[in-house]
This record gives sequence, structure tokens and C-alpha cells, in this order.
Amino acid sequence: MIASPNNCPSKDTPSIAQACVITFLGNASNNLQQDAFFFLDHWYQEDLGVMAVTSVAAPFCLAVSDGVASSNRSQHCSKAVVKAIRRLWNDQKSICSDSIHHMINQTKHSYKRHGAAATLAMVACELDSAGTIKATITHVGDSRVYRLPKGASQWQCLTRDHNLLNELIDQQAKEQGRQAKFTDYNLEGMAGSLYSLTECFALTTDDSYTSSEAPESNSRKIDINSVDCILVCTDGIHDLVPSHEWQPLSAKTDLQAWLINLKNQVYDSDGNAYDNGTAILVRFD
Repeated sequence: MIASPNNCPSKDTPSIAQACVITFLGNASNNLQQDAFFFLDHWYQEDLGVMAVTSVAAPFCLAVSDGVASSNRSQHCSKAVVKAIRRLWNDQKSICSDSIHHMINQTKHSYKRHGAAATLAMVACELDSAGTIKATITHVGDSRVYRLPKGASQWQCLTRDHNLLNELIDQQAKEQGRQAKFTDYNLEGMAGSLYSLTECFALTTDDSYTSSEAPESNSRKIDINSVDCILVCTDGIHDLVPSHEWQPLSAKTDLQAWLINLKNQVYDSDGNAYDNGTAILVRFD
């Protein structure tokens, strides 16, 4: 994989971060790569690859989309999502759940692909007038975004999975007259049925598009500090290697080597890489 030079720094647009991505097929039982990703201004869907560490300038956008294995031909939906992001980004249009949904359903999809579904996790960064890096985090489903603040040893999950478990947590909190805490979400080790997705993108035929709705998404803005790190990943990463097991990362860590080690952790896990995995790592200057 080769990064496009369009978001690489020039004399007039200095670098604000270093970025790298890894993707792999894993030991998926269907032998399909259902992950796809958007890196700076190109989309990719590959069985295996690790990108060279790339210096990036603001603004930039990074995203992963994971085809939902329980839906037929989901690799086509994840690809449609990142292709839509590329078009919206290049046209300098707003990238949100509604605009992606509208764009992927403007295409005439084969009836065989009807119902193919995918998730999304995305980070878009820009500089404000004061020179502060502002990151917009957007996600649908159970692909996630993590942050490692400068000097911290533990990654913070910034996204709440759209699944049955988290809906039940919200319902219980409401019944108890309180607001659920973010630490209540994304619990591990629960019954598998509780992780069923409640929101995702889906491909539709021409006849059904007019009555379909864009999936619910969550978006938040955060300020980024020097040496902060961001990881955008599919569930083939965080399901098999929880963030507290990720290796330490500092200002001197080789990002490519860190991602390769993360991939090896996925293969060495009890799950033995039963799913595709994709992770984009960013360390801010």
C-alpha cells in the first residue's frame, strides 16, 4: 500500500502527525476480507498490508469499515462506505451518517447484495484559527476509536458500540433515574447474543432506498495535544486483544512495528485471529 501525497506536508502545510495502517484477512472462516478503510484520500480493501509511516498535514480523514459477517456479501457494503467517504472528502462535503447513507444508495447495487451491512469508525482532524488540532470522532456499530493521551499508559475508548448490550445498559440506567456512565459501556465477557448490532449501514435495491433510513451514529469533538495517539480499528482487533493488553507506545515508538506486533497479538490470542483486522494508528507531533 502506498499513501497518496495529497495530504502529505509541504512547505506551506507542515506535518501535524505521523500515521500508519495495518490490515489482514486473519483466519476468517469465509476466507473473505470484509474490512475496508480510508486513508487520507484513498480507499483500500486488501487481504494483507502494512503501510509505511506517513507524515500528514491538516486537514485529514481516516476511517475503517467492517462488513457484518452475518449479512450476505458484506465486503461490498464496507467498500461502498469508504468509497463514499473518499468522494465526500474530495468534494469537501460534510461526512456524516446521512451523507454516507445517501451516497452508497445512489449506486445501483445488485439484488444479491441487498442487505449487505457494515460498520464505521472515523476520525477527521483540522486546525482551528488558534492552531489547536480539533478531531471529530464518528462511528456506527462496533468499530471503535481509542485515544492515548500524552503520558498515559492506558488507552481510552471514545466510542460506545451500537449493540443490544449497551441499549440494555441505557434502559436500566433510565429505569433507575440516572445517566449511564461511559465506563458502563462496551463490557467484555457477556453472552454473545448481547453483542448483536443495533445500527449499521446497509445496501438496498432501488425500490427500497426511498423508505430506508440512515443508521444512527454518534459524533463527538475533542482537542488533540502533542504526542497524543489515536487508534481507529475494527472489532477483529479490540475483540481479540483488549486495549489494556496493547504494548506501550511513546514518542519514539516505531508505529509500523507497533502495529505489526498488535497483529501478532491478535494471531496469538485465544481467538486465533478468527476475524479480519484493520487498525489505523496516528501519533500527533
